Amino acid sequence: MPKADVHNHLHLGGTAKRLKAKYRDASITFPETYDGLDGMIDFIYGTLNKIMLTKDDVKFFMEMAIESSIDDNITHLEASVDIGLARFFDDSIEQVIEVVMELKERYGSQIDFRPDIGVNKDLALDKVYSDGVKCIKSNVFSGIDIYGKEVGRQMEPFLDLFDQARNHDLKTKVHIGEFSSHETIESAINILHPDELQHGIRAVDSEETMNLILENNIRLNVCPQSNFALGSSASIAEHPMRKLFDRGINLTINTDDLLLFDASVTDQFLDLHKHEVFSFEELDEIRKNAFL
Repeated sequence: MPKADVHNHLHLGGTAKRLKAKYRDASITFPETYDGLDGMIDFIYGTLNKIMLTKDDVKFFMEMAIESSIDDNITHLEASVDIGLARFFDDSIEQVIEVVMELKERYGSQIDFRPDIGVNKDLALDKVYSDGVKCIKSNVFSGIDIYGKEVGRQMEPFLDLFDQARNHDLKTKVHIGEFSSHETIESAINILHPDELQHGIRAVDSEETMNLILENNIRLNVCPQSNFALGSSASIAEHPMRKLFDRGINLTINTDDLLLFDASVTDQFLDLHKHEVFSFEELDEIRKNAFL
């Protein structure tokens, strides 16, 4: 069946098989689980960033993500392009925008690729705004996605950026509630008023938070295998998305970082069915949700 992936970090969205075919001399072992978000970041910096060294490497990582999506019959892809990747392009966000535009044109007949502007909360604010606004005004991007550590990071500095994105009809997304409490979800909604939450699974801990999500018609773009591998869910069978679904919250199932977690959208549908989390009919409903 055709599927959508709407929570995907483009430069981490390819398969390990494609990566190893390109970098045959690289010795890479991907762990089954990571020691939380910090462990994943350590792996990226300690392993992948020793391979991704040039702008040509970055282009390949992005391209293999799109091709890996096509392999899984993903027909609609919303993937974030981290503006921090400009460091590989002589610190030129214009070059990054040009690469993204080329990818849209090259694969347009095979997949509906709608790139998001990826913003890490740890990036310097002047850089966030200078490069982020250029991306917003480029007419190349369809959304904006803010991510990074969920605890100890303020959302208020990004309000004006989100307002500018909305003024240009971009979809707004916030990573929150994977490792942080339901209170942080409420705070993110009340400050940034996002269209969608990336993860948001700790909303399950509060009826008030779930009500707030429903009242604001916010979709949760969930990544079960990522949640398990990073330790925010004990297992696929015990994933909280079942309770969120039963509460009437709109959900989608996505890869997050296919390269790191080795589970396509199809793989995760199969796992959720095998563990009796959802019936086939419910999974088909969730599949269709991602196209809305």
